[in-house]
This record gives sequence, structure tokens and C-alpha cells, in this order.
Amino acid sequence: MKYLTLSLLLTALLPALSSQALTLDAALDAALQNHQRIEQFRAAAAQSHAAVGTARAPFLPRLDLSYAYSKSNQDPFSFGKQSSTLALGASLNLFNGLADYRSYQAAKQRATAANYQLQGIIADIILETRQSYIEVLRAESSLTTATEGVRLLERQKRDADLQLKYGVIARNDLLRVEVELSSARQDLLQAEGTLQIGRRQLERMLGHPLADAEKPNEESIGPLLNADWGTAEDYRQQLLEQRSELNYLRHLRQATDLDLKASKGGFLPSVDLAARHEEYGDSLAPNGRDRSFDEDNLLLLSANWNLFNGFASSKAVSAAEASRRSAAALLRDTEARLILQLQTSLQNARIAQGRLLEAQTGVTQAQENYRVSENRFAQQQATTVDLLDAQFLLTRARNLQVNARYDLYLTSAVLQRVLERDRLKPSSGRATNEI
Repeated sequence: MKYLTLSLLLTALLPALSSQALTLDAALDAALQNHQRIEQFRAAAAQSHAAVGTARAPFLPRLDLSYAYSKSNQDPFSFGKQSSTLALGASLNLFNGLADYRSYQAAKQRATAANYQLQGIIADIILETRQSYIEVLRAESSLTTATEGVRLLERQKRDADLQLKYGVIARNDLLRVEVELSSARQDLLQAEGTLQIGRRQLERMLGHPLADAEKPNEESIGPLLNADWGTAEDYRQQLLEQRSELNYLRHLRQATDLDLKASKGGFLPSVDLAARHEEYGDSLAPNGRDRSFDEDNLLLLSANWNLFNGFASSKAVSAAEASRRSAAALLRDTEARLILQLQTSLQNARIAQGRLLEAQTGVTQAQENYRVSENRFAQQQATTVDLLDAQFLLTRARNLQVNARYDLYLTSAVLQRVLERDRLKPSSGRATNEI
């Protein structure tokens, strides 16, 4: 019965304990839901889609209803001192050098580009959230290492106090321990401050404060990548197809091509068809008198060809050509920059992986060295300096291991962003976690 009660108690407590851990998935959900930069570019995308509707408007007829009333003291033409006109008209552009069509196609390209821009911003937020999450884990591990270093030196100081009391060591040996302890406590203060700053940065990404007991959980990040990274050429095609920045610039370049074609339409004639119904009267009401010419129906087909407009059309073409060249150059430069980013990320990943393997070996050796030095010091076969050196090597090895471990996490996250493997789930609106 006692074991059954204990099992039930643990079952009840486990959900409460696990709720204190902040998983990476939960952090990503919060960031994608609350980050204002996503809302900013989501609104920009909506604006671009609305512009498509505006560009489609010229293909539909235009309807106008107008009313005019006038009153004068003289009637020189015997039309009456009062007159009113009510008119209903419809007009449709039949041809304007395909400028409307090209502008509509350009607006569609910009709307698609805005979607890719939003997708890129989402990928950036995912990366920044992962980086903030990992940095908090790094700061917590560094704090643990600093705390352990202070603990070892405090124990060493107690031993040195006793040895000085019994004349085993000189006072300068105790002073050396105290100096090292003071330095370790400063490192501890620095580690505590770094952790607090890291938590504030993570809170900014999440859009809400973290509870004191709410801590990131390293298990939610996933295993470290230990695969053969390959070369940049293995990922080149995937990069060129996946990156939102490139797709954004490709559609933007197509939009500038269409803008150029639309601007050239200004050199061609414009053809319009208009229909209009008018009613006249000699009072406020347009149908105030009954005569045959009080109503009129008009059908008008007109063609206009501008011969000179102060070089406005040619300057518009020149501006569109410059915009197209700029978009093409930016696309080529971005492709080169992202390929370099891929090469750098792969190299950093290999370096971080090698550093972690070496750091793990270094910690094992430093722990054994400290154990041996501590035993020799207890047997008065090693000096205080020997033990301090061993403690320094152990702390440094642990710090190197911590940094190598979380650098590998970070390079994995950056590589995910470089290849843009994150995609939003349609049901939840949250990106998948592939680290």
C-alpha cells in the first residue's frame, strides 16, 4: 500500500514538474505568435495582395453618376434661368499599350514576393529564437561550471586554513588560494549576469516574461548532428531553391521586367469606349420639363495618342530599366552571399564537432589530473600551486566543453536556416523543428 501511494503521488507531481520546463517547440510557438516583426511583414504581404486588386480594377467598366445645377440672373439663350443635369456614364479602356495588363502582372509578382519575404522573416525569427534558447542553456551550464569552480576553491581554502594553522604551508600559499577564489567568485557573478541577460533576450523573442522556475530543456533541442557534412556543392541546389530571399528577389526582378514593359506602353495609343445617359431640367429636378431633348444617350469610341509629354514616357522607361538592372544585380549578389554563408556554416559545423570531441577528452583528463593532484596534496606530495593549476585546468576544460557543445547546437541551427528546412505547418502555423 505504501508503494502504491508513492506511485500515485509521483504520477500527480510529474505533470506539475514537467510544466516548469520550457521546451523549444513551446518557445517557437510563442515567438511565431507574438513577435511583432512577423505581424509587420504579414501586414506588408496583405498590402501587396490588396494592390493586386487595385491593379485589376482597370479591366472592369467604370461607372459614374453626376449631377449639376446652375442658376443665373440672365437668360440670353432662352434656356431658362435654372438648369440641372443628371448623368449616368460607363467607360471601359479597350487598349492602352498593354500597360494595365503588365502592371497587373507586376502586382501579382510583388504579392508573391511579399509571401516569400514573410517566409524569410519567419525563418529568421525561428533562428533567433533557437539561438536565444541555446544561449540560455549555455549560460546555465556556464553558471554550473562557475559554481563548481567556486566550490572547489572554497574547499581548498578550508584545507589551506588548516594547513597554515598547523604550519604545513606558508601564508603566501593561502593568499594565492584566496586570490584564485576571489577571481572565481567574479567569474560566478559574470555567469549569473550573463544568464539574466540571456533570459531577457529569450523573453523578448517569446513576447512574454518567463517565470523564475521556467527553464529551457536541453532534451527538447534534439541530438547533436554527427553526420558527415559533405561539401557546399552537395547543398548548393537545395539552397538556391529553398531560400526565401532568392525567391523574393526572383519575383521582384520579374516585377521590374513587367514594369519596364508597362512603361513602354506609354508610346502606344489608348482606345476607350464610353456610354452615357443624361437628363436635363429647368429646376432642381432634372426631369422638370417634358421636351424631346431633355434626355440624351451617348456612345463614344475615342482614341488618343500622345505625341509629346515632356519626355515623361522616356524617363519612365529609363527609370524602369535602372530598377530592373538593380534587381538583377541584387539577385546575383545575394546568391553569391548565400553560397558563402553555406560554405561558412558547413566549415563552422565541422570545427564545432571536432572541438566538442576534443573538449570531452580534455574534461576527462582534467578530472583525473585534479583527482590525482588532490590526493597528492593530501599526502603532502604536491604543493598548493600544483592543486590550483589542476583546478584551473579542470575549470577551463569544462568551459571549453560547454562552449563547444552549444556552439555545435548553434551551428546546427544556423545550417537549418541557411538551407531553410523549416516550413510552417498549415494547421498550427508553427515551423517544424529539425535540429
